[in-house]
Amino acid sequence: MLNRPRSSETHYFESDREIVKSLRKFLDVDTSARQWQKINVDNQDNLPFHRNYVGVTSDIEKAFLQISIREEDCDYLRFLWLRKDDLEQVEVYRHRRVVFGLTCSPYLLAATLHCDLNRVQENLSCSSEILKTAFYVDNCVTSLDSELEMRKLILESQIIMFSGNFNLRGWKFNLHSVVPNGDTSTDENMSVLVLVCHTDTDTLFCKVEQTVTLKKPITKRLILAIAHQIFDPIGFTTPVMLILQETWNLKLKWDDTLPDDLVRKFKSWYRQLYLIANIRVPRWFSISPTTESLSMHVFCDASQKASVTCIFLRVTQGDKIVVTLVHARSRVAPVKTVTIPRLELLACLIGARVLSSVINDLKLYDVNIYCWTDSTTALCWIQRDQNWGTVVQNRVREICSLTSPTVWCHVPGALNAADLVSRGCSGEQLLQGKWWEGPSWLSENEESWPKFEDDPDEDLVSSEKRKTIVTTLTNSDENVDWYHKYFSSVRKIVHMLAWIFRFYNKLRKIASDSSKTLSVSELEKAELALMLLILKESFKDVNDDKLKKLRPIIDCNGLIRAKTNIFNRDDTNDCKFPIILPSDHTVVKLLIMNAHNDLLHAGTSMLMSHLREKYWIIKACKTIQNCIRKCVKCQRFKAKKCEVTPGILPKDQVRDAATFGIVSVDLAGPLYLRNDPKAYIVLYTCAVCRAIHLELITSLTTEVFLQSLRRFIARRGSPTTIYSDNGTNFKGAERLLHALDWYGILSKAAEEKIQWKFNPPSAAWWGGWWERLIQMMKEILRKTLGRAALDYEELITVLCDCERVINTRPLTYVSKDIDDVSPLTAEMF
Repeated sequence: MLNRPRSSETHYFESDREIVKSLRKFLDVDTSARQWQKINVDNQDNLPFHRNYVGVTSDIEKAFLQISIREEDCDYLRFLWLRKDDLEQVEVYRHRRVVFGLTCSPYLLAATLHCDLNRVQENLSCSSEILKTAFYVDNCVTSLDSELEMRKLILESQIIMFSGNFNLRGWKFNLHSVVPNGDTSTDENMSVLVLVCHTDTDTLFCKVEQTVTLKKPITKRLILAIAHQIFDPIGFTTPVMLILQETWNLKLKWDDTLPDDLVRKFKSWYRQLYLIANIRVPRWFSISPTTESLSMHVFCDASQKASVTCIFLRVTQGDKIVVTLVHARSRVAPVKTVTIPRLELLACLIGARVLSSVINDLKLYDVNIYCWTDSTTALCWIQRDQNWGTVVQNRVREICSLTSPTVWCHVPGALNAADLVSRGCSGEQLLQGKWWEGPSWLSENEESWPKFEDDPDEDLVSSEKRKTIVTTLTNSDENVDWYHKYFSSVRKIVHMLAWIFRFYNKLRKIASDSSKTLSVSELEKAELALMLLILKESFKDVNDDKLKKLRPIIDCNGLIRAKTNIFNRDDTNDCKFPIILPSDHTVVKLLIMNAHNDLLHAGTSMLMSHLREKYWIIKACKTIQNCIRKCVKCQRFKAKKCEVTPGILPKDQVRDAATFGIVSVDLAGPLYLRNDPKAYIVLYTCAVCRAIHLELITSLTTEVFLQSLRRFIARRGSPTTIYSDNGTNFKGAERLLHALDWYGILSKAAEEKIQWKFNPPSAAWWGGWWERLIQMMKEILRKTLGRAALDYEELITVLCDCERVINTRPLTYVSKDIDDVSPLTAEMF
């Protein structure tokens, strides 16, 4: 313990109390922290102690105090101490070792022992393996085959434990003639956890102290306290648990006095409590190297009060047969009324679980197994491979996973060893009966064992069969739109279907992705399912009259595709064989609007060209026009067209030239950035193929404009001719163009061998072939950005998207005929 501990943000002060036995300190860490989990380790039967001839016990001296605590964790073990010389002065101390009373103390001790036992020398490995399964907190309980093995274990275990600074002392065993060197004891009785072993007779019994006077008011709290003080491996406390169950039915509070009938039942049981100490059970299971055969017998029974299972070990040595009770367990029946066959099946399930645990503890993996029940109904449920109801099916599935259905046998109720405890028994009945030795026929040859002769009640057995409900599915307008009725986007529908498929795979225990996001394969599967749903609702089959002109085919996924004239082209299947879709389906209209938004509110021709790369929509032009008319943004920004007679195209627009060989340049803006005050857009347009190139500049200086021209030439090549406004066409453009040093620009152009041509003053129509593209770009920016303010990098990204969309617009007529070729676009050049 350290005085004056260091300061820390987290403090915890423990209260302590003394145990009047060698006066040691016990830390009560749960005094003011009810939310902390308390240590409540269930006592086990410690079956390895019963397996071999020589039983051995010992314990570690001051086990917890041998384990140090990290310096930073000592602040959680603070406590207050009064000075002897001045009781008014309180001092603060911290523990530096693991103390008794902490929730984590047993784990820290077990982990430390396990670590030490794994690091022993090879010549001590045998004793180390025995010790690994022998410790229960600081108690060592095990058994060995011979006195020589016991000597070896005592000597080697002291060496092993001393290496970890543990003192394994207080050795006790059931052989008085052997006293090995070391700290040993030859007491007549030795404590084995909660039981006591009498070394002369090699039997186990349980000490019971009646510390409660029955003159006190009998309450539910008192009954529960007494019942939990008793180590009950055989179900002796079952009558008390039934009394508690009745108190819950009567809705009594914890400190209410019980009714007279319940008080009489409890007092009758309590007066026989002392008889438990008179029950003596053999410690050794008579397993030895001379054993000829071993068999484990599980008896299961149930009543309206409790479900009980007990396990007996049958050992054959020559003509001698020894039957010993290995384990017993009981469970009070639930308050809700349950049929007797279901309770019997529950008892069989408890027996299968306990049997699996006992076999693992005793390491008897080759033992013959027999499971006995007096319920013919439960036996039929286990042995018949049929589709039972949910409750029965779940229990039968677990029973068959722990045991084989062939090991289950029928035993008459009068010969069932678990029948006594299932009906509730007193201590006197347990003491007088031969329940501990098992049924008498178990000590005889197998020919005298009971045979299954009773016929089961087939009506009762069949009552638990799963009922199959046959429903007739018909298409109705109320159900066919379930997957798109509540969604306004194709993306949402695809994601919804993908999550449904993942949930289905989880239920069927099919390997699937467990991440929080959907994978590409899941989205592709969902999109395929969506297309199949649309086709199933719209067309009867591939021979539908609506599809004859499209030369339809069905692919490997069941999709109906159109066979185009370019199927010999080295291209994707979607392009050569587009999926046929109807024109009047809701999802198809959502698909069109989705593409319309992705292409920045493109028009009919561009949308039709884009969609035909994957889909062939019947009456596509009319359907797309109807969808675009419903677009709010397009209607809001749509301007009235001025009907102008088309003029003769200039020579430079119709002669052969390389892409961006003859270009026009114009400025647009200003655009207000989030960080910088202003920015301007420089538009370069090819006069022949009508492609555009966009540059973003932050000022109107000549140097900045020439840098944009230099970037354009580096990416697109040097043009031979450049057109631009004269500077007097529009007032806005006049201010922009007059700000440039045209003398310096023309000089730089002459050096690059570029001819610069200006439009005539006040002739706006001369620059119409690039002003139209300026208008298209502005419409896209208005619909996309609105009033949003972007920074420089974001605006450059948006301009690149605008450039891509404008360059993918069709330059020629988009035909409605499937045999026509695809239209030309600027990006093709």
